[in-house]
Amino acid sequence: MAIAITLESFLNDNHVNYSLVKHRRTLSALDSSSAAHLPCTQVVKSVMLVSNDGDYLMAGLSAGRRLSVLKLSELMGEAYHLVDEEALLSLFSDCEEGAIPGIAEAYGIKMILDKPLIDEESVYIEGGDHCHLIRLNHLQYTPLLSGTLLGDISGEVIGSPSFGDTDLL
Repeated sequence: MAIAITLESFLNDNHVNYSLVKHRRTLSALDSSSAAHLPCTQVVKSVMLVSNDGDYLMAGLSAGRRLSVLKLSELMGEAYHLVDEEALLSLFSDCEEGAIPGIAEAYGIKMILDKPLIDEESVYIEGGDHCHLIRLNHLQYTPLLSGTLLGDISGEVIGSPSFGDTDLL
């Protein structure tokens, strides 16, 4: 597949120059950054959440960080929890399971981005499968984020001990 049809159409409609980075099949954004020999600070991990009112929200953060659902919920002023697999398959029907592209607007979904990502020279997002990342430079990525909220939503670095902190994903 390489790139999801919805994402490709969105990028083309917005005249975005991007490149594909092929890597071995992986099942996580952190593993993709390693397989592609990229800094995990530049690879966007997308986590889909839903509020108690049924409003969807994509959280984008560096692949090497955990999402703090507690911080995100406090920032948004309402409780959020993870979206179930059935809803993910419906929302991203042109993507492989779990390969969520980090541009929510392409799918008509609200997004919040962890602040450090906005300062990266380049970012890499899932292309819709588990073998490709899309490289976007800062000048191409930031205009695609109109309407995207920025916030401090990350928790611990992945791999560090959590000591029972259950609000981190």
